[in-house]
Formats: sequence, structure tokens, C-alpha cells
Amino acid sequence: MAGDRIPVLVGCTASGKSAAAMAFALRNEGVEIVNGDSRQLYRGMDIGTAKPGTEDRALVPHHLLDVADPDTLLSAGWYARQAQGTIGEILGRGGLPLIVGGSALYLMALAGMTDPLPPRNDDLRSALSDLEKSSPGALYRILSSLDPKTAVAPTDKVRLLRSLEICLESGSRATELRQGGNVSGSYMFVMLEADPVALRTRIDERVDLMVKKGLLAEVEGLSSAGYGREPVLGHTIGYSEMLDFLDGRCSLEEAVSAIKTNTWRYARRQRNMFKRLPGLLRAGSPEAAAGILDGRGANGQGQ
Repeated sequence: MAGDRIPVLVGCTASGKSAAAMAFALRNEGVEIVNGDSRQLYRGMDIGTAKPGTEDRALVPHHLLDVADPDTLLSAGWYARQAQGTIGEILGRGGLPLIVGGSALYLMALAGMTDPLPPRNDDLRSALSDLEKSSPGALYRILSSLDPKTAVAPTDKVRLLRSLEICLESGSRATELRQGGNVSGSYMFVMLEADPVALRTRIDERVDLMVKKGLLAEVEGLSSAGYGREPVLGHTIGYSEMLDFLDGRCSLEEAVSAIKTNTWRYARRQRNMFKRLPGLLRAGSPEAAAGILDGRGANGQGQ
């Protein structure tokens, strides 16, 4: 089938990877799907993330779905550790794990392409942010003394915060810890490609379907439950734009149009990120992807 390597099916949003994964799983006994989408990890974010429905989950075991509420940001490192544990459990009972998703950074972490850095510390970040507000430039000055090689962008607060967080949490310089990871050869990455014109059309159609299914009501429900823009909703396509509508920043039509545009831009970024995955094989159709997953690989092409 896939030899000793764990198959990972990736693809841009709306490329059809979930349907291809289900078809493969239903044809092969013992396949269990492990989510590789960073936003499907969260409870209540179903329509806007195209999360597998109850019917698919009843037919094929799915893992790492609905594991946290959207008031907690789960990191790529956290995902890698959880996915590795889940994969081990599936293999332990004689099954075949199939990782499916489009979050390239999380999959890169799974493949060992990122460094094991300290996790996000919201209390520390809050304290550092308050310090920056009271004394503009403080983050840059502190980082310059702790890790001068990292302090290269005085106005990039996000990078400054993360680099300081790494230094203070680990006691080491971020430049010393960021070594490019240790790539594992345990995974076989297969990318389901789609014609750009067809993909753009599918994205528009899927967004329209999400709206029809009740995306706005889903976002209203999350907002009513007390979930704000931070740390997840405001950084997730579909949810951020609907929150803009609910806040009166745009019309519903403008929000939907923005979702389509932002999703298309995200899809292009995804494709560029996937190219960095080790030994990536490309498939131009779900059938070709199935052939690679089955171990034939005749229709797959390397990078």
C-alpha cells in the first residue's frame, strides 16, 4: 500500500482531498483518518472549516477533531505531538493511519521540519505587550540584548513577542534553538492538485454552500457563547469576515465576497508551502492520488 511510511494526503482548500480520503478509506480495511487541518481541531467550527460530518465519521474512524474550544490556540508543535501519539495508537491496533489536511505548517511540524520550541505563553505575552504599550520600543531593546541576531525588525511586534517568549521560557537564544528541525522519513506526502481555474470556481461554490448551510448562524452562536476574535476566530477565514459583518463593518454580500477572495489567496499560499514537504508526490486527480496511496505511484510525480 504505502510501504512502511505513513501516507499524508494534502491539497489546497476545496481540492477534493477529503472526498478522496474517504473513498480510499472505504476501499481499504483498517484505515483511520487523522485530521491535518488546524481549524478542524476546534469545537463549534464545523461549517466554516468543512469539517467531516457525522455520517463520514460513522463510516470511518476520524481523529483530532473537536479537541479544544476556540478560546485556546493550539500550536503546530502541540499538533505534531498529538498526531504522533494518535498514529502510534492506530498502528498498535493494526490499522493504517491516513493524515488528511491542508495546514502545511502543522504537517511540516509532524514531519520534523520545525524545531521543538517552547509553547505559547499567553500570560507572558500579555505582560510583554503591556510593557511595550507603556514603553514603546521596549521589546526590541530587550531582545537586542538577549538575542541580537533575532532583533532585526523593530516594528514587527509578532516576531519580537515570539522571539522574546522563546528566550525567556527556554533560557536560550531563539537563534540557537531554530536549527531547521530534524526531518523524519516516516511520512509519504501526496498532494492532490487542481487546475487553478477549476479550483477558483470550486472555492466560490463551496463558500456559497457554507453560507447556505448556516455559516452566519454558526459564527453568531460562537460569538453568543463568548468566543471573541482572539485567539482563533479572528484569524480564520470565514469567521473573521462574518464577525466583520456582525460588527457592522461591511454588508453580508461584502463579507461573502471577502471570504471567497481570501480563501483563494490562502489556497495559493498553501500550494507554495506544500512544495517544501519532503519527497512530495503530486497527483492530478483523486484517482491518481489513490494510486499513489495504494503503492502503485504510476501517476504520481515528484517535486
